Amino acid sequence: MRLVQLVFTAAFLAWVAATVVLARRDRNGPAHADLEIASGVPATLYLPEEPVPGSSMLPAPLARGERPPAVVLAHGFASDRILASSLARRLAESGYAVLTIDLRGHGANRHPMPDGRARPDWLFQDLSAAVEYLRGSPYVDGSRIALVGHSMGAAAVLDFATRDSGIDGVVAISGVQTLTGPYRPPNVLFLVASADPSRLRERSAALAGQLAGVDPAEDGTTYGDLAHGTAVRFEEVPGVNHLTIVFSHSAASRILQWLDALFRVDPGSRPTSDLADRRLAPFAFAMAAALVLLVGLGGACGRLAQRVPHRPPGAAATGVALLAAGLLVAMAVLAVAVPAAFLSLDVGDVLVSLLAVAGGLWLCAEALRACPISLRELRLALAPGAVGFAGIYLLLAPLGVVGHRTAPTAERFFVAAGSAFLLLPFFLAFEATFRRGGLARATLLGVSGRILVLAAVVAGVQVGVLPPVVMLMAPMLVILFILFEVFASGVYIASGNWLVIAVTESAWLAWLLATVFPLRAG
Repeated sequence: MRLVQLVFTAAFLAWVAATVVLARRDRNGPAHADLEIASGVPATLYLPEEPVPGSSMLPAPLARGERPPAVVLAHGFASDRILASSLARRLAESGYAVLTIDLRGHGANRHPMPDGRARPDWLFQDLSAAVEYLRGSPYVDGSRIALVGHSMGAAAVLDFATRDSGIDGVVAISGVQTLTGPYRPPNVLFLVASADPSRLRERSAALAGQLAGVDPAEDGTTYGDLAHGTAVRFEEVPGVNHLTIVFSHSAASRILQWLDALFRVDPGSRPTSDLADRRLAPFAFAMAAALVLLVGLGGACGRLAQRVPHRPPGAAATGVALLAAGLLVAMAVLAVAVPAAFLSLDVGDVLVSLLAVAGGLWLCAEALRACPISLRELRLALAPGAVGFAGIYLLLAPLGVVGHRTAPTAERFFVAAGSAFLLLPFFLAFEATFRRGGLARATLLGVSGRILVLAAVVAGVQVGVLPPVVMLMAPMLVILFILFEVFASGVYIASGNWLVIAVTESAWLAWLLATVFPLRAG
């Protein structure tokens, strides 16, 4: 017992130290400040200068002839400007002013996404606000502006460049768009990840070839002339996937080389930079410590709950069959309607619907056999579950510095509450079915159950019931399920109270869906 206490104490101290270092490195990086530009678009401006000591204000503007060229950096779907901050800081430390924004429906942007996104220029207004801000800013050379976008953001900046003739160049990272505006996008660098879907890589190469007049563009070959705005280049970045490419040193290096050539910047004339985001090491350390602390948090929640609740009668195989059947029925329902569409959470409402229908059907089936859940026992699990949710929220606070905003807007708070209510039946079904026996058996069954859920999600994408973008986020689902399983093991060791696990999981998944996925109009 003493050894366990020492391990958790060491993990806690490591988490605190890593979080403090992370906060200091975030504050002491290139000078930056949060802004709200035209149309209420939240933004952060990074400058290639040292921050003002003890102040969150930007340093004084440079003389007109000394101002740096500017870059607008647009994030991808279900992302925000925090996730783009790593690349933004690397470019700023290399001599560029970078403006990151939260596109509508995402992050802290209070404007919802237009329903259906049928128009290719649906993000034009947000990008226009960013470009106009830079053109009038005293901190940058507003006559030299490039656009960089990732995934959905890549499609948006490509489209914008066909509608605004004042852009100098574009970098499209793992994203393409049909070009419908009146202008040819100038000086375009297409980057794709080696682990991107083959269709995305092929479309990027084809569009690069279309602009260059070849079919398709060859990897690593530059066509056209930067001086005349006709340059095109397609490159595949090895060893990265659709998400990790934005943290990649190799991708940042390629982007920097393109911008240097575009703006005729001599690399030797700028501050030296190794293109390293110094926040990533303490962030990884904090997350490793949080993984250990999740077991302790689970144990504390389990002891708060104490009594082991009764379990619906029947073998695990029966519950698995009922849950699998529920997932199949849910996919059939999703083929014709999205029951949770009222949440207006793009893609997220589809995932909530899938799990809510499956869980609801399981509860109905169990109710026909015997009352599956004691409401009194469920009420007793709410307080420990709330403690578990709050603890996980605090332990994952470093995500809000490097990964993604975790604090919701008011609209997202209510979406999270509604989603948690809808998801609870599924996690009750999941934990009642798989969390049984000793710790080893319960963990093995829990992992098997999560594999079943992931298989159902993959199958849903393959048959066209779930949107393809879900596959790009599959690695994040795997990480999330690992965190759930670690927390669950702590609860199960302490009391075996599977209701506490279900309450915490439903609340935390709902919170993540509500903060990550974009809000949709109507």
